[in-house]
Amino acid sequence: MIQRAVPWGALGSHCVALLLTFLAAQGARGLDIPDSADGLPCAKGGYCSLGKVQPWTGDVRASAALKACLAARSYQKELILLTETRLNSAFQAFAGLLSLGYEHVILLSLAEPCGASQAVWPRLACAYSSQTFQSTTKYLLDRVVFLVRAARLGTNVLMLDSDVIPQADLYTHLKAPHMRNTTLATMRDGNGWINCGVVYVQNVAPDGPTAYALAEVVDRLERWAEGSMFLSAHGNPAHCWDQQMYSDTVLSTLAGRPISYGCWFRHDAARRAAWDVAHQRVFGTQETGPLENQHYLQGGSLPWPAELTAAGYPYKRSDLWTGEMHVPNTRGEWPAELGGQMYPPERGPSSRTFIELLKSDGLPMWPDPEDPNQAEAGAAKMEIFSFLPQWMAESWSQAGSLGYWYPDLRGGSAGGGGGAGGPTPGGQPTAALAHMVHVPGGASNKLTVKLASGNWDWDIAHAAARAPPRLGGSGPFLASNSAAPLPDVLAYSSELEGRAWASEEEFAAATLTLLRLSMEMGRAAAYPAPRCNLSWMVMGEHAAGGNNRLPLAVNHGVMIPYAPPGRGFSDLRCLWGGYLLLGCQAVRWYFSGGLLAPEYDHLLDRLRQEGEAAAAQDSQAAAAARAAKLSRWGFGSGAAGSSLRDTLRNTTGSSARVVTVPAEMLQPPAGAAAWDVNALAAKLMAAHGGLGSGLLRSPAAALAAMKAAGNNTAVSGDSSSGASSERPVVLVLSEVPKLTEVVGERHAIFKRNLESGDDRVRFSCEWMRTGRPYRRRHRLRMAATHRRSSNRRRG
Repeated sequence: MIQRAVPWGALGSHCVALLLTFLAAQGARGLDIPDSADGLPCAKGGYCSLGKVQPWTGDVRASAALKACLAARSYQKELILLTETRLNSAFQAFAGLLSLGYEHVILLSLAEPCGASQAVWPRLACAYSSQTFQSTTKYLLDRVVFLVRAARLGTNVLMLDSDVIPQADLYTHLKAPHMRNTTLATMRDGNGWINCGVVYVQNVAPDGPTAYALAEVVDRLERWAEGSMFLSAHGNPAHCWDQQMYSDTVLSTLAGRPISYGCWFRHDAARRAAWDVAHQRVFGTQETGPLENQHYLQGGSLPWPAELTAAGYPYKRSDLWTGEMHVPNTRGEWPAELGGQMYPPERGPSSRTFIELLKSDGLPMWPDPEDPNQAEAGAAKMEIFSFLPQWMAESWSQAGSLGYWYPDLRGGSAGGGGGAGGPTPGGQPTAALAHMVHVPGGASNKLTVKLASGNWDWDIAHAAARAPPRLGGSGPFLASNSAAPLPDVLAYSSELEGRAWASEEEFAAATLTLLRLSMEMGRAAAYPAPRCNLSWMVMGEHAAGGNNRLPLAVNHGVMIPYAPPGRGFSDLRCLWGGYLLLGCQAVRWYFSGGLLAPEYDHLLDRLRQEGEAAAAQDSQAAAAARAAKLSRWGFGSGAAGSSLRDTLRNTTGSSARVVTVPAEMLQPPAGAAAWDVNALAAKLMAAHGGLGSGLLRSPAAALAAMKAAGNNTAVSGDSSSGASSERPVVLVLSEVPKLTEVVGERHAIFKRNLESGDDRVRFSCEWMRTGRPYRRRHRLRMAATHRRSSNRRRG
């Protein structure tokens, strides 16, 4: 286990220099952006584009602007489209693509994020659109508009969500023999429908079914939004999740008529049965069950490519589903049992504007699906749809949770190459793209998995943190905010964290104790991560490995393994499911948030670099090295930012120190079996610099609300009021304090907000409210069942 809390005064200048060299090596291992494409994975497929595209940014609504964008950023008629408004998410994804040799990338965002992105990292071209919409999230529709227009103009586009990890050459697999005739390919979601986080279009006819299916995603949502009263009067919803709309429009091209099976799905049991029976009768594809894309696809399988098969990888083959698409047609009928007429009688201005925008590119349109006289012409338009093989786009529950997304774990095991010296980094990846589908704790942990697996660059995260707060700036941590970019932290020692916790209940109780105390002190909790090889952590069919080799046997529904760079199995820990929900980490006016283990380890590393024992020239050399690296990668001149010491001096008043609380200070008062949490918090604050930064700069209205709620320990003075020493950034506990069950004042506010306040809607941390780590305990059983069934399906 890495020794975390150390007395910096014991480190000499020579040791600090060695440490900086070691840390620099570890950072390069995560994401390294080369100067040339020599020897890179892109060479295999022949689409290395480093240095072969031009800068571009602007509004792509006008046809001339879009064509200029495609000319500047495409390479050999290929383009990779990222969509994101949060800069760190976008930058990490772009860096991953650059590390493989792909620079033919465009970020599609909104005007303000594009401006901020260009100021920080102008190498990443950024586009936005002034097109307006009536429905759903604007930039999600913008990307579909960009995709269909670019495809109609002759550019092949790989559209990716930012929550992907590129792991191997992409075009070897996109241009493989089984893909040569495919026009539209998507990732297959776990339920058999389309996952639009990975979409590839190639050789698209401007008037064919692929162009129709993509354009119809936007057109249908706009017509519905503008005619919501018409749809409501007929008992149909006027809104739909964009991913489900993809599934319905592609299903329309496979089935031959416009259909809204998923978006208008009847969820109550009685109506659901009638809904399925109606579709069974009209389409005649199956006798029972739901209508699915698979009813129109040809199934098969292919062997897993040898170059994507790591040692011990359990999957040997992938399903392959393909089918013919045609431009559908209503033939003048809207069956009432299928929901009746799909569109209002008249188009609204927004949908008319969208159609005119498509026509402005000067290309032919597809046969009108609502004109029965054009039915035969539509049927004659044929293209091929395919679900991507699973090695092209793999989800968390398939391989990420088994450890195969972790470069430092693929190279060895605790009993072999991954012993005390760490594994050989790298190893063979198991998929070209890792996509964060169904990660534990929800969407907020899509970046957490990148962090935990080592597919991350902290210098990029710090650079992105210089963006405006609403774009993800203000600090590199989940517990950062504009008042405290660098939060004060309360943590357990590495020895305590790494102990052999006897049970999940014991660990949960200790973690809750840390969180309760940190809340009352205004400090972010450094959530401990137990060793993954503890007996109660190991589960499933791979349990014989004890989580000391791949594949891991971790409950993929509630745990995220974490291997610090360079440590591999020797320091394999698991981020625990109880605190993975966003509400357990995000800062609010009464809650100072939480740091996950990768964040806390990074904080300690940076504090070591800039600590009191570090010679000035060593700290300056480390800062200069980071600035030079970012400059080489094309970041703006101010992206390297200031030191942690500058951040502390300018915002929080803390010192760049790590201090361990003496064990005797944690002993309960004489005659008491346990501490009242408020009393222990007050004692620790008095001895260590006062209230933590998370609450020092809370708005006056928030402080007044806390006092009105009965909080008598709110800030009454400056940061040193009532304190006998300087406030360290990190305060370390070497043992678990004994606390009474009396809930602290801020904990009480937290629980009330979870039960009836804003947090009930915006955040969730049920563990804090109920004391139970998971909202649905049966998820443990479900995870094991899903793993077994997934293995059976994939041979």
